[in-house]
Amino acid sequence: MTLGKKLQRARKQKGYTQKQLAQMIDARHNSISNWENDLNAPDISALRRICTCLEINPAYLLFDSIPSPSLQLAQEEAELLSAYRSLDQSARGAVRALLFYYQQPAAANTPPSAVQAAPRTKKQASRPVLQYLTGRISSQSVAAGVGTYLDDDSFDSISVLSNPTTRKASFFVPVSGDSMEPQYHDGDILIVQDSAVRQGEIGIFTLDGHGYVKKRGQGELLSLNPLYDPIPMDDSIFCNGKVIGVLNPEWIAD
Repeated sequence: MTLGKKLQRARKQKGYTQKQLAQMIDARHNSISNWENDLNAPDISALRRICTCLEINPAYLLFDSIPSPSLQLAQEEAELLSAYRSLDQSARGAVRALLFYYQQPAAANTPPSAVQAAPRTKKQASRPVLQYLTGRISSQSVAAGVGTYLDDDSFDSISVLSNPTTRKASFFVPVSGDSMEPQYHDGDILIVQDSAVRQGEIGIFTLDGHGYVKKRGQGELLSLNPLYDPIPMDDSIFCNGKVIGVLNPEWIAD
């Protein structure tokens, strides 16, 4: 059975229409139709969202040796997934940061909830204790100009000051180029939240294996710098998240 037919079968078992599934994973309606008819295939980010929504193991879609979606989540996993879905975006970001920490070698990070500060002297007792969290930062930049390759799996860990903005972050990514000036500059590190990008908002988009930071227009991706032409949107474009700010260099732990 092809990937498309497996996807169609799993979707129907959950009782979703193509339109409903597309809305859940922030894809166009005809993307689901194209995938189910094996005209093209979802990229890795879309695949992960599909498997989360349909509660199936990615191996079911990718490998012929698994004949049915019976490799569904265990009861405990399903309960954890349900609890995660009930959280707001800020709390989801904290959960992802904690999971990312525990996936790393034991000596590589300090737990996100830990206070990273030296023992306090009596003179320091009145000073606030700064707390830091561990997040993900892409080792590759997104383009504010000509496309730069963005590999979904190429992330390192970063320790940043915990504040209302960084706690909403799903990941951080550096900017390369000047197409989003004057708002975002070459070398800025963007704070990205895992949420849909509406028309008029700025997000991170993947197209043909390249990552871009652009403003979402009506059927096209726009640069703020007038020297750059719009990029037409089609089914191959995937939204990685919404830009919610720039990481202040002073927030990064030494």
